[in-house]
Parts: sequence; C-alpha cells; structure tokens
Amino acid sequence: MRRGTLLLGAALLGVACGGGGGSAAGSVSGGGPKTTAGSPARGSANVILSDEIEASGATNALDAIQRLRPAMLRGRGAVTLEASAGGPVAIMLRVDDILVGTIDQATNIAALSIKEIRFLSPPDATTRFGTGYPKGAVLITTKRR
Repeated sequence: MRRGTLLLGAALLGVACGGGGGSAAGSVSGGGPKTTAGSPARGSANVILSDEIEASGATNALDAIQRLRPAMLRGRGAVTLEASAGGPVAIMLRVDDILVGTIDQATNIAALSIKEIRFLSPPDATTRFGTGYPKGAVLITTKRR
C-alpha cells in the first residue's frame, strides 16, 4: 500500500512539474525549431538559410538580416582602441569569402541570390580571417548557377 502511494505521488509530481506530454504540430513552445504552417523552421541564431529568406519577403541581404536575425547587426565585440579614438568600427561583410566592406554593403545583394547568411563572432572571424573584425563578420554565400 505504501509503495503504491509513493508511486502515485511521484507520478503526480512529474505531471505537475511540467510533464504535459508532447506539443501540437506547428507549436512555437518548447526547445525545438519554431514553425508555423507553411513557414520554414528557424535554425541557429547565427545562420539564415535561403528558404527562410525567401519566406520572409526580404528584398536584399540587409533586409533579410533585419527581419530574421536583427541580433546579427549588434556587434558582439568589446570596445577597442580604434573605437575609443573615434575610428569606424562595424561588422564586416564577406561575400563568397571575399571581403566587400562593412555590413552596409549588404543592401547591394539580392535576397533571392543568397544561399546562406552566417554571423561569426569577433574571435571566430579573427581566427579565420585575421585581424580587423572587432565586431565580428557576416558571411554571405550566394547561389552559384
């Protein structure tokens, strides 16, 4: 009898502490990818894929980032000597592994030509490309025909 009471109590405690079971299809709660009927799953906070860009209705790369991952536009690096001296410090933009300038240049890239947009933190960008990325880098990979 006592053992049955303990098992029943443990089961009730498990349900009361968030045991509610599965979630309905298309639900945005929980830890999985966020989806709604007809829209692509949202992936990593640092990556935007072409299907998500197309579904967003964005016209250029900067518009896609602003709509889908605005946090990419907030540099994540520390304030540097260059910044304290009044120099320009911006997120750098690389398209197909070629440095094209700052993130402002992303307005020149048509959204439908993009395969992937990826943000690299300042340490990751510096490790991969060398110095000059105090706020990180946005890498755009275009669709090659």
